[in-house]
Amino acid sequence: MALRATTRLFSVQAELQKQKMTDLYRLVTGEVQFKNKAPVKDSTITSKFGDAWRTELDAWFSGEFTKKMTPEDKTVARARLDKYLARLELTRYTSSELARNFSEGAHAVAANAEKENIAQAKEFMKSAGGSAFEAHVASEAKAANWSAEQTAAFIKKVQAA
Repeated sequence: MALRATTRLFSVQAELQKQKMTDLYRLVTGEVQFKNKAPVKDSTITSKFGDAWRTELDAWFSGEFTKKMTPEDKTVARARLDKYLARLELTRYTSSELARNFSEGAHAVAANAEKENIAQAKEFMKSAGGSAFEAHVASEAKAANWSAEQTAAFIKKVQAA
């Protein structure tokens, strides 16, 4: 009896996870929208699906979603998902940041924005001091959904620059 109940519980959890990943995939690829047409942005998806949504989506996509596809279809499906994930990645930036950092193409926006952020942070650290700098980075990191590791790595990059 307990084994059947555990098996049913596991199958329900697996079905809920499958539905969650299907919904996430459909949101990322633009097949559906959030309620009240809320914008599909990196921060919105992170708040709805959690910090590990990219890892979970990739594992589901590579496993369950593409397991019955031919290798050619898997390649096409992966390229399609990567295209939408790259578009979603750009929603992290404001239009002025995109205008400044898009000169080398969409693939270089993150690197250019990071260089610019490090330069600005270095100037801020010089003018405000180390403790004010770290407090400011911590508050901005919280607003950007950065982990403690990402925050510490950014502070180290600025201090090393």
